[in-house]
Amino acid sequence: MRLLVLTLSIICSILMLSPSCSTLHTQPTAPPPEQPQTPGTESTSPSTSEPQPSPGPSTPVDETLQPSEPSGTLYVHFIDVGQGDSILIDLNDLEIIIDGGDRSPGVVSYLTNYVDGCLEAVVATHPHADHIGGLISVLDSFEVEEIWHNGDSSTSQTYSEFMEAVQSETDDVHIGKRGDVINVGGLQFSILNPNTCDGTTNNNSLVLSLSYGSIDFLFTGDAEKEAEASMLISSVVPVPDVEILKAGHHGSDTACSSAFLAITRPETAIYMAGEGNSYGHPHEETIVNLCNIGAEIYGTDVHGTVVISTDGVTYDLVPEKSAPPISCETFTEIPEESKEEDGHQEDSAEEGSEDENHQDSSESQSDVRITKIFYDGQVYRVESDEYVEITNKGTESQDLAGWVLKDISEGYPSFTFPHYILEPGESIRVCTNEIHPEYGGFSFGYGKAIWNNSDPDTAALYDNEGREVSRKSY
Repeated sequence: MRLLVLTLSIICSILMLSPSCSTLHTQPTAPPPEQPQTPGTESTSPSTSEPQPSPGPSTPVDETLQPSEPSGTLYVHFIDVGQGDSILIDLNDLEIIIDGGDRSPGVVSYLTNYVDGCLEAVVATHPHADHIGGLISVLDSFEVEEIWHNGDSSTSQTYSEFMEAVQSETDDVHIGKRGDVINVGGLQFSILNPNTCDGTTNNNSLVLSLSYGSIDFLFTGDAEKEAEASMLISSVVPVPDVEILKAGHHGSDTACSSAFLAITRPETAIYMAGEGNSYGHPHEETIVNLCNIGAEIYGTDVHGTVVISTDGVTYDLVPEKSAPPISCETFTEIPEESKEEDGHQEDSAEEGSEDENHQDSSESQSDVRITKIFYDGQVYRVESDEYVEITNKGTESQDLAGWVLKDISEGYPSFTFPHYILEPGESIRVCTNEIHPEYGGFSFGYGKAIWNNSDPDTAALYDNEGREVSRKSY
């Protein structure tokens, strides 16, 4: 008996010292690590994959930026605010607004039906009145968590009031540049433009892309062909192939170049313009370019507010007004007052002003005029002492700070004036590629001819509110 007890004691001691006894512990064992996916293959269940970390504000875009993971139905409202832009992005209890139209466009009353609590973000693409005017009342009416703008400025009263509202609303204010990412909740917006604010006010517009699952949006503000070209050659953020494009500059022919559309290739394009607007928006060239790439075209002047809903896989479009998409054929049926040929004005004027873009500018409230375009015409497209002469024909001085002179026949180049007081009766010249101090010392700095390259070739002058005050053709 003693021998048996001794033997059992020895056996138990051996078992407890053996590594194989670890299986007797009551702690659960860790599961085997997940096998890495074989290179070159794709996951068959992306909805269960681990979410990617979101970069913070002003994080540079890189190849790891992922589309926003769908978490419900995303609604994008292209709000009919007349001649202006305002876009509401609504996901569950998350709301973001891009631009607010001009003053008193009804944006606040529209948002009241959709905003749950506060607005998570407000984005002002650029400081023209028909984009930021309505945001003043939005900032007064809603609590806003963060605000983004492009850092461009203006001398207008609207801009001053907007910035006062921004500063009193929140300290969480960001200036967006190309390569930055706006993170709001589960949504990520890549900023494609501007790189720097050294172009015209329109070309300095914030341009945002949003991917929700496999559905891609591009919001372009008033970016024109120069900004489009800059985005196309940039290596910082690639221009995406998208399903939905907000057409730049209200459907003007200064935007939506064939080269830009060849890359973005939208299935659906939406321009935002006022019914019967005096600027001729949308322009026929833009409609033709969009038709050529097979896009379905909707406009707030024809369809009212347009709402797109998507689950990240497919999307639906519901217009406020029942009308077929615009085509090159149906565009010719739009009333003529909506398509006046003189429509190259940068933006809507502030309250109380009339149409100011007639050929002779006889109804303009400004007495500053383009009085001469000089081109000697000896060598085609070679600059030879070219200039545009501008004269103050009024009795009061005019500060030209923020005014823009532009070749509207080709859409570029443009020249933005610094602070300069143009006295009554004084004439200045903006040369193509030379400096003449005796005429103000202004130059496009453009290395080849600008004028007499189109038929007709037309220069237009805009004030610091984006209102066209004069134009002249060569």
